Amino acid sequence: MGKVGLSGWRGAVVSRLAEPLSEKMPLSQEQIEALFGGIFLALATWEFVKLLRRVVRAGRGEVAE
Repeated sequence: MGKVGLSGWRGAVVSRLAEPLSEKMPLSQEQIEALFGGIFLALATWEFVKLLRRVVRAGRGEVAE
């Protein structure tokens, strides 16, 4: 699932990194790509949650930090 999310510049960077890393680590190239994809997915989800919190606070009339 993580590998599917790798597109654009993220996919290009991870593709270049995955092969050398797979030679030094006990993980396959596909596993490394999936790991990075999962990390990028988690970061995007976290940013989305932060945005939702700001929207809810603004809707309540609270002052933004």
